[in-house]
Amino acid sequence: MNYIILTNNPMTRELVEERTGHELHFIDGSVQAVLSMCEEFFSKGNHFLAADPMGGRRARPFPYLTIILERGRDAELADWERIADYSVLNGRRMDQYENNSESLNEDFRILDCSLTKTALKI
Repeated sequence: MNYIILTNNPMTRELVEERTGHELHFIDGSVQAVLSMCEEFFSKGNHFLAADPMGGRRARPFPYLTIILERGRDAELADWERIADYSVLNGRRMDQYENNSESLNEDFRILDCSLTKTALKI
């Protein structure tokens, strides 16, 4: 598969650049910026969620987000809803991670990268 990776995680960016040939879009910004770019891809058509990026993030907000898209068909309503729901939820909880310590953010970078690695079967 040739996936499209959207991420604001520098560790995930490095992983994807070094170990895959997938199209990468690094967003130097917030989780909300990653979600907005995902919506842009959905709007263009012919892109859908290849993996559910929101799975474990509902319980605790993360400052990093990686979304894996695939080309081939338009996003389904469930894809749009998942992204929109997470966007609203994340928007309400951003203050819970804005002042994280660097060591906690490092843990979140590692976790996000590890989940991406597993999803991409690297």
